[in-house]
Amino acid sequence: MLVTDHAVDSVLGVSHAELSEAMGRRWFHKTGALRPEATFGWNALNKALRYGNLGTDQVRLVGGDVATEELFHRAVAGGSRVYHRIAPQAVHRGLDSGGTLVIDQLDLVDPWADQVARALSGVFSARVQANVYASLRGAPGFGAHRDTHDVFVVQGSGRKHWTVAPGDGTDEVRLTMEPGDVLYLPEGTTHDVATHAQGSLHITFAVPRPNLQELLTWRAADSGGTFLRTAVDPSDPAAAAASVAQWAGRVVGEADIRRFLEDAVGGAMAPSCTNLPYACGDPSVLEGLSARRSFVCVLPDGATDHARVLARLTATDRTPVKELLADVAVDDPVAVVGDLMRWGLIDVSET
Repeated sequence: MLVTDHAVDSVLGVSHAELSEAMGRRWFHKTGALRPEATFGWNALNKALRYGNLGTDQVRLVGGDVATEELFHRAVAGGSRVYHRIAPQAVHRGLDSGGTLVIDQLDLVDPWADQVARALSGVFSARVQANVYASLRGAPGFGAHRDTHDVFVVQGSGRKHWTVAPGDGTDEVRLTMEPGDVLYLPEGTTHDVATHAQGSLHITFAVPRPNLQELLTWRAADSGGTFLRTAVDPSDPAAAAASVAQWAGRVVGEADIRRFLEDAVGGAMAPSCTNLPYACGDPSVLEGLSARRSFVCVLPDGATDHARVLARLTATDRTPVKELLADVAVDDPVAVVGDLMRWGLIDVSET
């Protein structure tokens, strides 16, 4: 059971309805959608570089006079364990010489990026990944190109010049992203970017929407079994085509599609709310805490009481657990809240 929080406005700068209407159909640029200080800026980037435990496969430099491998100090601990730390001087030289610093999977190391990614995941029912691009000098982008996924962009600092060619017969559009602006591009939209002379920091959220090929691959792996290994008779291709059509019509129903989407979200956007020490203690202490939910949750089939509790929570504001327990109409609210806490679908704390 996929349960989402539609109150995404404060996190995405656009409503669930606006984004759902545009999904896969049209691009848009919304100016001043978010407060710049509430997004991801240079201070947050410095913190991610210092404390994010970033892997060498997550950070790269495009352009500039510094090789990507120079961005890390390499050390050995305990005689065998190799670890890497960011080399500040190399990062500074790289950006000062015109390079663009790229960090992949920012959502794994930054709370704001994780929150935005989960809000988008709830809208699109897809795995979402955040990448950050930081430049200190004016520079061209990667050339005009089309992505094989939808793109949601937030401008954190500086300016970025975009050229968008919708491909619907209309003329290309040139625009400048300012701090707090958001941009949505459906899959296949041709675009090019260039950094303003004073630099830019923007975050791109890649949204690979589930497609029919993935659905059929997932279903075949789940239930194809011996049937899909049946040899095709070259003398009777019509029989093979009829068999496949019959199998596909039999094994892919609405319930299967819902489970496919749940698997796509549940596996890729796994719950990440650890609740120590409360998840391992006496549930009676919960009344002194507050809670908020994740934007996207996958519940076991039949967990209607758990869905009711989630419906009383939001992903952006905290609710006192005492108030929640008193108001929610379920038979054993303490047990249900305890389950959600242990499953990592809600976050509880003393604040």
